[in-house]
Amino acid sequence: MDVADLFSPIIEDLQEVEKAIFKHLDSEIKLIPTICEHILGSGGKRLRPALLLLSAKLFDYRGEERIPLSVAVEYIHTATLLHDDVVDNSVLRRGKKSANSIWGNEASVLVGDFLFAKAFILMVGCNNLDILGLLSNATGDLAQGEIFELVKTGDINTSINDYFKIIEKKTAVLFSAACEIGAILANQSINTRKALNNFGKNIGIAFQLVDDALDYISTDNVLGKKIGTDLEEGKVTYPLITALKNSSCKEEYERAKDIFFKDDHTKEEIDYLKSFVIKNKGIESTIESANEYINKAKENLTDFKNSEVKDSLLKLADFIVKRRF
Repeated sequence: MDVADLFSPIIEDLQEVEKAIFKHLDSEIKLIPTICEHILGSGGKRLRPALLLLSAKLFDYRGEERIPLSVAVEYIHTATLLHDDVVDNSVLRRGKKSANSIWGNEASVLVGDFLFAKAFILMVGCNNLDILGLLSNATGDLAQGEIFELVKTGDINTSINDYFKIIEKKTAVLFSAACEIGAILANQSINTRKALNNFGKNIGIAFQLVDDALDYISTDNVLGKKIGTDLEEGKVTYPLITALKNSSCKEEYERAKDIFFKDDHTKEEIDYLKSFVIKNKGIESTIESANEYINKAKENLTDFKNSEVKDSLLKLADFIVKRRF
């Protein structure tokens, strides 16, 4: 399934958004657009702007505010990627060299700040306090999620509850905000806004669950970053949490923990941890959980009338769990 096919009801809107994304990057300091264009032009699927546009079109909203707000959402997402790569010392992003590996950490952080600022300028320009409040809170949650993940890094006792608290804030919150913005623009009821917010939250959680599974079983070229990165960075994600819980062999369990706590890992050790996770149904459990959240997301759309746009949202939910498998 090609994600572009899912966007057919909003293809012209997405083309406008794509032009606007690069239009608003102009600066007399040439390093700023250079870094921005490097990451924004590296093949992102524009899922969050697409969710905003689809949610708005679900109610036949065609106001011009949908374009700058879609750009703002993508800028916020991209700013977090720039900051994440610095925190994680990443060298790859979407299959290309990361900005921080080319221009350094300082430039990457500051350009991320520039994108946050641009996002808020676009948001204020739309003159909607509900949307401004929603995205302001989402941005705060994003930061809290990243900080909590940093706090839990290296903690082998990270709980399932802690894991979901992290991914709800660092990933799902922007999906849910994008979906709710569409309903706000179309002057929909609080209940309708909540349904779309929950739809976005549920597919956002599923999205991160799948990403965390792919870190164990995909390939560098397919995923666009080095596989096993979470393990090397000491991140305890759902696949490892459930594998440790499911393990019935004390020797294998202790070896997995010993490897996890090492500062440097050999290829053989990383391969052992991957095998441990797969053997103890860490991947299987993660994908099962992702599918549960996708089913919840579909239920959130039950009361909406059938349409081409609703069909695209439902198919997009399915794409979230089927990508790269």
